[in-house]
Amino acid sequence: MQINYSIKTLLALLLICSCSKEENKISYNIKKRNPMVNYFLMQGNLFLKKHDFKKALALADSAESYDLNKDDVYFFKGRVFSELGRFAKADKAYNNTIKINPNYIGAWNNLGNNAFRQQNFSQAVKYYKKELNQNKTSIPFRALGRAYVELGKTDSARICFQHAVELDNNYASAYLNLGQLEQDEGNLNKALQLVSRAYALEPGNVEYQYVYSTILVQMDRGKEAIYSLREIIKKWPWHHGAHYNLGRALIQSGQKKDGQEYLDKSEIVRAAQAKIDHLENTIRALPDDPYSYAALAFALRKVGRFNDAMHSYKVALFLDPNNYDIWNNVANLYLLQKDTTKALNTYNYIVEKSPELIDTWLNMGVVYALSNQKDNAIYAWERVLGYQPNNLSAIKYLNKIKNN
Repeated sequence: MQINYSIKTLLALLLICSCSKEENKISYNIKKRNPMVNYFLMQGNLFLKKHDFKKALALADSAESYDLNKDDVYFFKGRVFSELGRFAKADKAYNNTIKINPNYIGAWNNLGNNAFRQQNFSQAVKYYKKELNQNKTSIPFRALGRAYVELGKTDSARICFQHAVELDNNYASAYLNLGQLEQDEGNLNKALQLVSRAYALEPGNVEYQYVYSTILVQMDRGKEAIYSLREIIKKWPWHHGAHYNLGRALIQSGQKKDGQEYLDKSEIVRAAQAKIDHLENTIRALPDDPYSYAALAFALRKVGRFNDAMHSYKVALFLDPNNYDIWNNVANLYLLQKDTTKALNTYNYIVEKSPELIDTWLNMGVVYALSNQKDNAIYAWERVLGYQPNNLSAIKYLNKIKNN
């Protein structure tokens, strides 16, 4: 997870809240800054949350013009580039932060996160250790532990996770990691106890709920996990493990037919996830290709991972801001998320820039009609006929709406 910084208290709180709750525990050095720097970085953080990367970076540039020190600005740019997967630029920004302020809290940690995301776990370990040299808090200890897990150094990982919970005995993520280590080693009673602690601290966390349920299944207590796994599938219909473990749990409880259906479904879900994994690998090979991100977004949208899909579409648009086919997909995704206001705003943006896009006018008319905005719907479909007088869909829609 990315560690955020503070400039003044309000800015610190805003930036911290953009990450996970446990990061609120970190102590930051409060530094006096030009109020305009604070303002632009706070605004930039808001746009970063919306995945409007272009505006976030523009606001960072504005902040930079007022900031004589610039370490906070570079750190913020590092966060934006990390979100975009532009790791070389992100690392350069974090290193600029460190050159200005060698004791900047979070910079080494975020360099470690970038190395981790690129599966360079040995380098991530080095960065996390540098963070811990100046910031012995629970977050970098857990991050170091996760890197050790990937390197197969489970004893070192366990020590790190234990340090994390000693420093913060309400650190749910670290309890989860400890529980997963015990689960992997077959110590299921101890694993269940630790994951129960994590789940009790964050009862709304679906990942914790899932791990807790899988341990029950491993303990042949699948009947106790059935309800929970059904609820997880409602929230995560794309999750292979949830379907698989629900199938096992049902079979354990004597419901063999239903259980086999979920096992069969898990194979379909697994195949969809394999396609997503392949597309993610393609992005690693072609990080500057907007269509790779758009393809990943489409696959994510197809399995119901709408938030992840939106993030990928926004990265694609950062790389190719005038690609109105991708913009149209963004508008369609807003519709799937039942946000007609954002969908219509996006459709209007598209036709303002590229008015000849027939499908966009058609879609816009449908949304206006469903929103009981009859005149706007008629206008949109008549614009279609202005470009394609024989467009059957537009003629059909117009006849229907005028006759109602």
